[in-house]
Amino acid sequence: MEETVAQPHIHYGQEEVAELEWASLKVQHIFDKTQMLMECYFPESIWKALLGMNGYLTEAASWKEEAESGIFQKWIKSPKGWKCIGCERYVQFSETHIQAEESTVAMDERLAFHDKGLLGRILQMIIWSKFEKIRLFHPFLGDDPFFTEEEMEIISCYFVPTYLSPVPLKERGKDFKTLEMAIPLYQERISAPALVLKTEGINVAGNWMTGVDLSCQGFSGLRPYLKVPKGGRTYMKALIT
Repeated sequence: MEETVAQPHIHYGQEEVAELEWASLKVQHIFDKTQMLMECYFPESIWKALLGMNGYLTEAASWKEEAESGIFQKWIKSPKGWKCIGCERYVQFSETHIQAEESTVAMDERLAFHDKGLLGRILQMIIWSKFEKIRLFHPFLGDDPFFTEEEMEIISCYFVPTYLSPVPLKERGKDFKTLEMAIPLYQERISAPALVLKTEGINVAGNWMTGVDLSCQGFSGLRPYLKVPKGGRTYMKALIT
């Protein structure tokens, strides 16, 4: 069912916010833990080549003293509960840099996303692969599988199945989307609620997504947005009731 809102506001209950805060930190811990494991086996040069990261990293690195880095997780409220479909890393340019360039930009244009979510997608595929192997071979893995029991529960509840091949999803009769990148990935399709935003006399149709901001201090808040065709975003405000 398509919902229509007249103001760029999305209402969240206090319990929803509490769940997203708790879950986002648990999910990020799993992302970070898996990345640390992969970095032990793959040098930085391979990561950069795989992700195709060039200008974003160079640009961000040159301004890192003036910018605050963060993580932007992308969540969907599905009929089965909240699901994290990926994350992006970004830097937010400071007022000092903006004034030095003598430019005026919107807040979302002050964010430079390093990897466009590619790193998060690769990690999600690796996480899901290890999750399924642990679940299948747990009796033979002894007392120290890579993910703890709590982490396995978090993955089962909040992660979306992501593979290098569409075969597992086809065998289960699951609808999926192809994530185009250096190595194509296939992720179970989780439908985001349809939404029409009426603003300034114009109707903007898309899908409601919830962005969760994380910084080095932890949970930084919610940044809901309307995902419009061709991948554009219209950010909205989160109102907690």
